[in-house]
This record gives sequence, structure tokens and C-alpha cells, in this order.
Amino acid sequence: MSGTISVNSNVTETIQSLLPGSKVIKLRGYSGGNENYSNAKQPVGKWKDEAGLTSEEIEKVLSCQHWIGATIPTGRIVIDVDNADEGLLLRDLLEAESVAHHTIKTPNGFQFIFSKRDEAKISQVAKFYSAVGIRIDTKPPLSGYIVWPTKNTEGRYIISQSFEELDELPEYLKPVWNSSNTRDYVFPIPLKARGSRNNTLYDFARRLRVCGVPDEILSQALGLIYTHFVYDKTDFPQSELNALVKSVLKLEVSKSIRFEEYSKTESGTVASIPYPFNAVGNSLYMFQKKVKRNGDNEEKNIMVARHVPYIKRELHNMEQSQVFYEIKWEDKGRTVTELVPAGALATKKEMMPLADKGFPCNDINARLLIHYFDTVLAFSEIPRGKMVERLGHVKNNFAHPLLVKGFEILPSGQGEKQLLEGFQVSGTIEGWRDMVFNKVKDYPRVLFLVLSSFASVLLHDLKVDPFIVDIASSTSQGKTTALRVAASVWGTQQLINEFNATKVSIERKAAFLNSFPLLLDDSRKADERLLQSFVYTFSGGRSKGRGSLSGTQREFTWNNIMITTGEVSLTDYAAKAGGVAARIVSLTDSPFDGVDHSFFSELYQALETNYGSVGLEFLRKYQERKSELLPSFHKAREHYMKKAQANEVLTRLSLYYAAVHFTGRLLKVLMNFDIDLTLLDKLFDEIARENKEIDKPKQLLEELLQDLDADREAIYYEYRPKHQVKAICKAGVLYLTPAYLRAFLGPELKITRSEWRKRGFTFSFDAKGKTVDYQQIKHAGKNFQVIPLNQEIVKDLGFNFDVDAAG
Repeated sequence: MSGTISVNSNVTETIQSLLPGSKVIKLRGYSGGNENYSNAKQPVGKWKDEAGLTSEEIEKVLSCQHWIGATIPTGRIVIDVDNADEGLLLRDLLEAESVAHHTIKTPNGFQFIFSKRDEAKISQVAKFYSAVGIRIDTKPPLSGYIVWPTKNTEGRYIISQSFEELDELPEYLKPVWNSSNTRDYVFPIPLKARGSRNNTLYDFARRLRVCGVPDEILSQALGLIYTHFVYDKTDFPQSELNALVKSVLKLEVSKSIRFEEYSKTESGTVASIPYPFNAVGNSLYMFQKKVKRNGDNEEKNIMVARHVPYIKRELHNMEQSQVFYEIKWEDKGRTVTELVPAGALATKKEMMPLADKGFPCNDINARLLIHYFDTVLAFSEIPRGKMVERLGHVKNNFAHPLLVKGFEILPSGQGEKQLLEGFQVSGTIEGWRDMVFNKVKDYPRVLFLVLSSFASVLLHDLKVDPFIVDIASSTSQGKTTALRVAASVWGTQQLINEFNATKVSIERKAAFLNSFPLLLDDSRKADERLLQSFVYTFSGGRSKGRGSLSGTQREFTWNNIMITTGEVSLTDYAAKAGGVAARIVSLTDSPFDGVDHSFFSELYQALETNYGSVGLEFLRKYQERKSELLPSFHKAREHYMKKAQANEVLTRLSLYYAAVHFTGRLLKVLMNFDIDLTLLDKLFDEIARENKEIDKPKQLLEELLQDLDADREAIYYEYRPKHQVKAICKAGVLYLTPAYLRAFLGPELKITRSEWRKRGFTFSFDAKGKTVDYQQIKHAGKNFQVIPLNQEIVKDLGFNFDVDAAG
């Protein structure tokens, strides 16, 4: 071995002498003001496809404070030890055993270069235990690169270079098991604590045995640990080591019994039960070691559970830092599969609810089952995957049950599972278009409903907030039929929900559907007291914040369209809530005009066999061309914004109409649907003309005047009313009392009075530099603070409250 090699020697020659055939690549380093170590190690450009740097290019790169990297060539393997103390132990071991290798010091530890010419495959892994207890990272041939020591890399230099031919990577230095899976376990080398070293080494040796390390390698590794990592051998003689090795080798590998009959994983591999657990029939047992008086060890096989559970998959939630395990067990010939959070396999409290589903846990065996699952996770290769708990836009992906790639949709509750089952496909796109859509496309309200079902999945990309489409008319006018047509875009009528649900239930369904429409039938079944608040909650796209014993609960989010039906419009349930009208597209009147029984019969028959396919194809084609098509949305938005004529509520509604109109255009472009989009224009004009809710301040004033007109005895003319004074009529002017306004308007009082004043329904007065809508008047010898109404507005609305009219 030579001494330390200067980093100022010829870099190219040094790299080729240690890693013959390596390619030199450019790394970011601390160039351009970068101070982050992790970023400094990142390559610049497409290093895999580009040629390696020449000596001249290397000097130029280094002069700009960049670093360089050296790829791992064929015939070489690098073992990286990130712990400096363990690296020193390994260096001393290799030197003492005369293993030819190269050594590089890194800021965190050491890198060891060996020959790798045998055919045994070694994967690129991190933080794996080797058989001598050193935790290693591996960089096999043609797998990545290492940062090469130069004048720019502080704390990184070549310690030694072997002038002999490199030795193959020793078997005892190959990866055995992932230490990340056994975070609670640490093999404490060097072994210093007297009295417990025998047990510590036995426990480590048992783990090597369970992991399948061959006898000769296990014996060699234990010998090396004893020789190099046990400094004081006074109370740990060689004879004890020999007895320990003999005892470990007696542990039968067959005790890792395979249950091939029923434990095949999805990838076709066979799950195994790690020692000390084993299967007897379909039950789980565990070996317990007992030391007899004569010193011999005796093992007793005790029953843990009546079934043998195993972990089928480890799934990582893409939206939040959560790990789930899919567990499986056999129960009287029935295979049971459950998805559980990681905590359910780690704590008794969370495991016990599984007993209701037939899982073999109870107060007595829960601790052993937790130990069993921990052992399985430590010593088994569990297939890993990604999952989401809901549909629609999730991170940078879109989740449709029949259009998922790279992850799975696994709903957390039974209600969500029922919705998921509703996403099915039957019939053809042409069949749905000809027999379903073409029958309803000439009915503007139904057309709007159906296009809204498509549009729901576009809101995220269009940056449009959630909103509600409500169709209201008298009974037996085809509202539920229209809702069934909207549901058929994505699947069966199982997607339609009843309105008689709790607020939390509807929130969770909205969150699960996420981008897909939430379909609710018959609002009269709902609790009227909750309707107004839920309109606001849904349009906000986030569930109500709720507390828990440990903090706040997770808040659900969504960005979709709610499509509802009812005999009374949702806006009528919240007549005094001005913001409701701006969140609901209210489609009143019969959805189908002039149709007979045969029309519905034919439509229902078509819906039985045609559903789901059109939505699936629409998603495919839209995702392929959305970057090309999305910019044209602004045309539809500007079109309806002009029609809104600066009306605040209509301006909000215009965005919703634009989204639905744009969706209709996409169906024409992508799928050649014949749609008359002028019907939507006419519908907007009709709603703007007929729905008083779009001018909520004016509507509230009209309702207030109607109330006064019906209760003239509450108006103070010449004589004071016997009961409440709602208003005063003096000299042809109607004055409202603050108490009456407060009672009539409720929580809308402040905003409504402000709007009335701005629009001239009431007047503005100066009160010590502050603009107000009230004044002091004297009537019948007493002073009153009142709000005068503009009599021109009162007359325009068709009311007359003067004395003659009152008489």
C-alpha cells in the first residue's frame, strides 16, 4: 500500500489507476454561490449520455469551483461507510487481513474500492448491515458515481492505493439486511461492555442466521468481529466464541417456514415467517428458548394466533407522510385482506379494532403479534408501492379507478368504497352519445347538468373554485332522471347520493371524489338548518376545522362541482344570505318539457347499458391535449363576463357558465359531439333576467317592503303602534327603525346596509367625519334614530306607504 496521494497530481491518471474505465463528469460543487453540500454533489447536465471530461476540461471546471465525479466502471465496486468510527474499524480490519483495496476519506466516513468481476449480483443499497456489523452503502459496477477528491473538496482525499491487483469484495462485506427496517436495533461495535458481549454477539449472529448468511461466512464474520472488534477478551475467551458459533449454527434455517400454499404475493414470490415464529397448520406459533439447569437450551413452540397473518404490501400515501400495510390472512377457507395504517401493527390500541374484522388479536396476544410484524418488516423484503385515498387531481397525477398508472386508489371508508364501485364502464361511447346524450341535448337545463358532470374534472386546471348546480322544479318533472344522465358520464347510478346525510358525511364524499362531481338527489330530505352553511363550506373547498385530543383533525379538501335536485331551489333555503346566490347556478323550472312516458322509458333503457365509457375517453383525450386547449378558456370567460355587465353575483356565475361552456366546446373538438352551445347563452340570459337572487340587496329590500305592506299596523303614522314599531312614515318618506332592520336582516345586516347606501336605496349622512345611513328625526313629539329610504326606489318596486294609501 502507498501513502496518501496528493489531489494535485494528474487527476485523469489517478482516476484511471483506481477506477480503470471510469468517466469523469461535472458536478455543481460550490460554484455560483451554492453553499448546500447535497446540491454540490449533483451532476451538471445529462452526464449519462455525454462524453467524459478531458484533462483540460477538468482544470477549467475546477477553476470555477465545480467538483468532478468518477463513474463506477465495470470490474469495480465501491463500499461507502458514512460513519467515520465504523469506517476506521473496517479500514483496520482490511489492512490486518491483507485485503487489497483502495481507500478514500470522505467528510462523513470512508469509501473502499474493490474488484468486482464475479457474476454475483449486488444491488445498489444504502444503510445495510454487513456480516461484520459495519453499515454500508454499495455502488456496484455501472451504478452511479462518486465525488472525486480534488483541491475543491475539503475533507475528501485518497488515503491509500493498492499496488497489487485488487481483491474481490469479501463475502462478509456484502449487504445482509436493511438497517432502516430495524431502527430500534444497533449492533454496538466495537464490543466494549464486559459481561454482555456474548449475548450481544449471539443476537447479531442469530439475525445473520435468519437472513440466510451461509454457515462458513457467518463463522468467518463472527471470528473477524471477535478478533478486531472485541478489544478486551478477558471474560470472553475463544472457547466461548466457539460455543456461541456452534449454538447459532444449530438454529435450523427451516424454522423460517414457508407457507407456499396460500401466501403468494402479487409479484409471485412466497412470503416467509422469520424465526422465532413459525406456522403449524394455519396457526401462528413462536419458539421460546429456555435454559435448563444443566445449561442446555430448550425451545418450546407456543401458539401466538389462530391464523397466520402476513404483510402483502407496503404502500406510501402520495399526499401525506403516511405508510399503510396491506395484510392478509386465511379464515376458514376465506381470504381476508385489509389495508391498515402502520400504527395498527405497532400499537395494541390501534390493532384491537381489527378484531371486529376477524383478525386474530386479543388482549393476550397483541404484544406478540406486534413483535411478529416488527420481525417480518425487519427481515423480509416487502413489496412497496404508492397509493392515494381519493380520486381526481392528487399531486401531479390524476386518479381515475380505470385510468391509474404507478399507484393505487385505496379508499379509507366503506362509503368511499361504495362510490368507487360506481365507477364502471358499459356500452360504447357512440351508444351513450346516440341513445343518451342526443336525447337530452336539446333541453338546456339537462344539457347544463350533463356538461357540468364533465366540467367537474376541469376545475383544477381552469383554476375555478367549487360551485353548485341546482335543478329545482315540482315533483315528477324528470329531475332525478337528469341526475342519472349526469351520473352516467362516469359510471352507474351508484354515484348518486341521497341528501339525507350528515354534514361530515357529505364533506368526506366531496373530498373523496375530489375532482369528480358530487351528485345529491332531493334537497327536501336534508336538514334545512344545515343547507346554508354547507353551501358556503362546499364552495370553499375545505371541510370544517375540528379539534381532537392530540390537536386538530386533518381537514379534507376538494375542487369539484356539486349537482343537486329538489323541489325548492337551494337559494330559497338561504334567502337572506347574499353570498349563496353567487355560489349556486340555480336552474328552476322543468328540466324536460313536452315529453311523454315513452321518452323516459327509452332513456332509462339506454342508461342501463351505457355508462362510464364516455367520461373515461374524455379524460384520456383531454389529458393528451390539455396544454394546447386550455388557453382558449379565456374566450368563454370573457364572453360571459361581458354578459354579466359588472353585476357582482352575475360575474361570479359567469365564471361557472364559462367552465361549462368550455367543456361543451371540448366535447365538440375532442369527440365530435353535436352540441348547440347557444342554448347555454340563452339559459344565462334567462337566469339573469328571472332570478332575483342575483341582485340580493334589491331582493332583500323588496322582501322587507312586502313585510311592511302586510303589517301596516307596525308603521308609525299619527298614532304609535300598539306593539313593535318597524317603520315611521312622515311627509311621504318611509323611515326604518334599526331594531326592525336587525331582526329582519340578521347576519346580513351590515353588508346589506352598506350595499343599500352605495346603490342609493338609502342615503349618506356625515356623523363626526364618519359616513352613515341614519339620521335623527322628530315625530309626534319624540326623537327617533332611523334609516330613511329613497322613495323613488320604493315607488319603482311598486309600493306606496303614504297616509292615504295606508287608510
